[in-house]
Amino acid sequence: MWEFRLSGIEDLEEMNRGLGLDVDAIEDVSVLAEPVRAGGLSMPNSLAVHPMEGCDGDSQGRPGKLTLRRYKRFAAGGAALIWGEATAIISEARANPRQLWINEKSKAGFAAMAEMMRQTAAESMGPRHRPVLVMQLTHSGRYSKPAGIAQPIIPQRDPYRDPLVPQPVPDTNRASKIPEDWPIVTDEYLDGLVDDYVEAARTAFESGFDAVDVKSCHGYLISELLACHNRPGRYGGSFENRTRFMLDVVDRIHDELGADKAVVTRLGIYDAIPYPYGWGVDKDDYRKADLTEPMKLIELLRQRGVRLVNATVANPYYNPHVGRPFNEPIVGGYEEPEHPLAGVARMVSLTGQIQKEFPDIAIVGTGYSWLRTLFANVAAASKAKGLATLIGGGRMAFAYPDFAKDILTKGRMSADKVCVGCSACTQLMRDGTTAGCVVRDNEVYGPIFERGRMGDRENLARLASACRKCQEPTCQLGCPAGVDIPKFISLFLEGDEQVAYKVLREANIFPEVCAWLCPVEQQCEGGCLQRFIGDAPVPIAEIQMHLAVQANRNGWSKLRVPEKRSGRNVAIVGAGPAGLACAAKLLEAGHCVTIFDKSREFGGMIESVIPADRQSDSLKNEIAAVFSDVPKDRMTLRLGKGLDGKFNLDAIMAEGFDAGFLGMGLAQSVSLSDEDRNINGLWDALGFLSAARGPRKPDIAGKRVAAIGGGNTAMDVAVTAGELGAKDVYLIYRRSFKEMPAWDAERDRAMAAGVHFLILTQPIRYNSKDGKLTGIRVCPTRLGQPDASGRRRPEPIESSAYNLDMDIVVEAIGQKTPKDIEQILPGVELEDGLIRTLGPSLATSRAGIFAGGDLVRGASTVVAAVADGMRAAKEIDKFLENR
Repeated sequence: MWEFRLSGIEDLEEMNRGLGLDVDAIEDVSVLAEPVRAGGLSMPNSLAVHPMEGCDGDSQGRPGKLTLRRYKRFAAGGAALIWGEATAIISEARANPRQLWINEKSKAGFAAMAEMMRQTAAESMGPRHRPVLVMQLTHSGRYSKPAGIAQPIIPQRDPYRDPLVPQPVPDTNRASKIPEDWPIVTDEYLDGLVDDYVEAARTAFESGFDAVDVKSCHGYLISELLACHNRPGRYGGSFENRTRFMLDVVDRIHDELGADKAVVTRLGIYDAIPYPYGWGVDKDDYRKADLTEPMKLIELLRQRGVRLVNATVANPYYNPHVGRPFNEPIVGGYEEPEHPLAGVARMVSLTGQIQKEFPDIAIVGTGYSWLRTLFANVAAASKAKGLATLIGGGRMAFAYPDFAKDILTKGRMSADKVCVGCSACTQLMRDGTTAGCVVRDNEVYGPIFERGRMGDRENLARLASACRKCQEPTCQLGCPAGVDIPKFISLFLEGDEQVAYKVLREANIFPEVCAWLCPVEQQCEGGCLQRFIGDAPVPIAEIQMHLAVQANRNGWSKLRVPEKRSGRNVAIVGAGPAGLACAAKLLEAGHCVTIFDKSREFGGMIESVIPADRQSDSLKNEIAAVFSDVPKDRMTLRLGKGLDGKFNLDAIMAEGFDAGFLGMGLAQSVSLSDEDRNINGLWDALGFLSAARGPRKPDIAGKRVAAIGGGNTAMDVAVTAGELGAKDVYLIYRRSFKEMPAWDAERDRAMAAGVHFLILTQPIRYNSKDGKLTGIRVCPTRLGQPDASGRRRPEPIESSAYNLDMDIVVEAIGQKTPKDIEQILPGVELEDGLIRTLGPSLATSRAGIFAGGDLVRGASTVVAAVADGMRAAKEIDKFLENR
């Protein structure tokens, strides 16, 4: 590890002398404020944000919440050029399932982002500051992984890079050589791909971007084509053939969209990979650059009107130190083989050679982030000497999004804001999570980094080795599904992941979503002996999640539906975790199922209410994987119609079903007063959270919001309100922290989000004017004797009541069955508003009807619902055998 020892220009000069380098720096950085013109593009200063992928789009390729946050920070940061990150031109070109993808469905999202950036830039830097926005169009080539599993699209076999691409059909998705029979992409495929680039460019310009980048660097498809010396056909061999694809894309964009459309490129000028597999390398010594061909290509681009080139080098998967000098490598990576300043010097020199050769092209320099505060001084010297027209920051922008603003307004950079070259942002990508700066933006990316590390098999194995393999495992006693935890942990440590998953699946058919949503710190991990007499509990949930992800990717989780039918059909009412678990096990028993649900999607309240960031894509991924091969004639879906007094259980069973399962959940919120339900500004929790997940979110930006309640749903409401822009969020709870039913992790999440907790506070009534909420009247409480729940009863002190001004109030005080539940479920006996079942069989008072989940237990956990559904399926199978 190289220690960073640069406090000022004098230190840099001394380091230059010691290493025999010549990296210049100057005190006066005002040259970086000079405006730049590149063809028809005008930039108000000479600083740029490099393309840095965040891996945080949605499944349709649209910018996600973190994407928008990142680009808003970039826009406010003062750079004249914001070079957008890699954006796939087609779905199969994506390097990860969350990579941005420009298409008709995502166009509106990109247009809104571009508008937001321009508005933010003007607010931060003044109305005359208009940054140039570039969309980087990419095809990931050998690094394509659109569904999370490597699906390399390779133009050649490469002995240096092939071993670093994960196998297309892995059992662990770790790096190993691409199979010898893996196909080489055809010329015909590449011919058709030109059309895709043109269409992507059209959509980018329609979305409001100023220019499109035909990305040609870092070993992705076009970049690798430039080095295809051994490839036969139109796209390999000669220089003309190797550059054909890139130049055809540029020509077609101009021909079809107009010669005035700005086409630019982030161009790799030196691969540092042995010839004939490297581009821009000396044929005899790949450690030396030969810019003959890169310069020849740039001249051809210049003739086509390209006036902005972002120069870069190397391949981040193969030799990251060449293009991204660092102090610390990623986990499992190699140590920096040369002093990082040597890498900086190389990039400054190579870029300078290009800039000197093409003075009429604005060359963007790279490689400055390692310099920390001297970034500005070295950048200024490079521009002053004509070695670059603009200077960009990539990792620096992640860490320090307003670096340009500080340089322009203060003439210096702050030491406590700069990138420290720790490689954590790269580690985030390698771990398959969203990327950002873990050090400087820790509140956001610290937890993501921790989760990413917990997704690494080697790290999990190290932590799992502490398992004591207890004879009477307390971890298993804490699991509502009774999973044999020591057994699957042991199998995981032995490397037999498929069998380990099988052990999990025997007790829990949806282990991934349960690992995300269950209170493991109070269940399995809460009972782990390592929690009491070791350093920390074994990370049971993370290992479970890892196994489930591997199972879903590799087909281990698919239902094994027997060819022979039982001839029986079972009605499943409710498509939540209990209903789906029951359906899955009945299908594997050979029965047919028909699933009824008022929603048009699987998932129940998990899908419609629980915030997405608490479950990632686990629910959709797991449901899709588990039910992927179920024959259509075995599972019938009757979605989008709820039960009521007319279309009730009698009506369903009259269709000839042999048995039924009720897993509808508790879909109605409890209210303090039914008379107040029509007050404008008063929400129930389920309605509020459902709206927050939909396209028309509650308008609460800048408003004061109160959530009433102390459970997990109340925490979700409060955190969601803050994320939607509420000015202040209050959580009003009538008991103390000790009695609060929310899980500790959820309560802590709300506190970390800045929610104001008003404990020992009792709502009395709502205040309104002309039907609109104006506030809430509350009073203090004192705790008396325990009530039926075992918690101390709150005693209101109404003599001390007071009013709280409030714009929005969301009631999160519980859920219940609908008022007409007796008409919906005729013949099913209820007890205290819930279905009464006959012991562990989960049979109801109506013959052939079974029930489970919240409708039986009251509000509970996902894993409990899954366990109920699986147990009910076994009982239904027995019932059908005996009929």
